[in-house]
Amino acid sequence: MPKRVPEKIRTRILNGLKSRDVIELMEALEGVRLSFKHLYYYEHSGLIVPSIRKARGRGVPKLYSIEDFIVLRWLVSLQKRGISVRRFRDVVGFLREKVPEVLRKPQSWVLITDGYSVKFFDRVSYKALDVLRDTGQYLFVFPVGKVIEESEQAIKDLTLKE
Repeated sequence: MPKRVPEKIRTRILNGLKSRDVIELMEALEGVRLSFKHLYYYEHSGLIVPSIRKARGRGVPKLYSIEDFIVLRWLVSLQKRGISVRRFRDVVGFLREKVPEVLRKPQSWVLITDGYSVKFFDRVSYKALDVLRDTGQYLFVFPVGKVIEESEQAIKDLTLKE
């Protein structure tokens, strides 16, 4: 039986992840050291905007939701596999507009890419989506649900350290 997350930790997670938390989690999970400049670029280009609290001036931290963090983790993971930021922006834009359930409940979805095209496959309904043009090349499978589970565990570990 899974342990119940203490109220203090659950509240902190629900209240949002600070930029520092996001950077630390990304390094632990993906082995990639992001900088505050990366987060600034992603925010100001409209790709990953902190949805809990945006910048409000000096001393007031931005707060990212778990969903924001997961989208950022997808970006970093896919960049490591050859997907450019521009193509990732196309994918996320398509999902937000046409299939928002992938971003809201991604546990059953599997992302498949060959470094150019991107497809999503729902393991429950067996529905497949071709987000970008098919190239007919070898495909890599990226389990979106596993990213969420690992992310949630890393967030719990981070909050336990404090």
